[in-house]
Amino acid sequence: MLALLAATASPCVAQNASASHGSPDPQPTPKAVSVLQPSPAPIEDSAAEQALLELANQRRQEAGAPPLRMDASLIVAARAHARLMVERQQLSHQFDGEPQLMPRLLETGLRLDHAGENVAFNASVEKAFEALMQSPPHRRNLLDPSFNSAGFVAFWSNQRLYVVQDFAHRLPAVSQTSLR
Repeated sequence: MLALLAATASPCVAQNASASHGSPDPQPTPKAVSVLQPSPAPIEDSAAEQALLELANQRRQEAGAPPLRMDASLIVAARAHARLMVERQQLSHQFDGEPQLMPRLLETGLRLDHAGENVAFNASVEKAFEALMQSPPHRRNLLDPSFNSAGFVAFWSNQRLYVVQDFAHRLPAVSQTSLR
């Protein structure tokens, strides 16, 4: 599972156009200053998340795979990872200090036996989805018939849609009666 794109943030250069008028001791006006523009807060896009799920399930149906069901625990895990990607303005399946995928998903309390993850960013839902479908490992995750649960998260930041798709084969819950 490889990230499709990578990006880094860079500082902006701004012109200072203000001047002191009528002051007896004017200060020199800097010609250019380096300013790191704060990124606006990322915006989670639930409509994009739903569209990604619909596109995935449409392609899964065409491939003869059962539909994915959104899972609250997978969404929590995907959201935490997506926030790290947006914060760092880059794609990765694992950042320094972050657990690998399987331990990260198991921390949510899910019972699962295998998992996968897709990460991407692009200018729109459709472009992100098509880029994932054009990449063989990402396409395998999207169409894997053994995956039955998913957590899809999408955040807008700096005019990019950051996408995390966590997939799992969720195991049935075990009860005391099923153990007898």
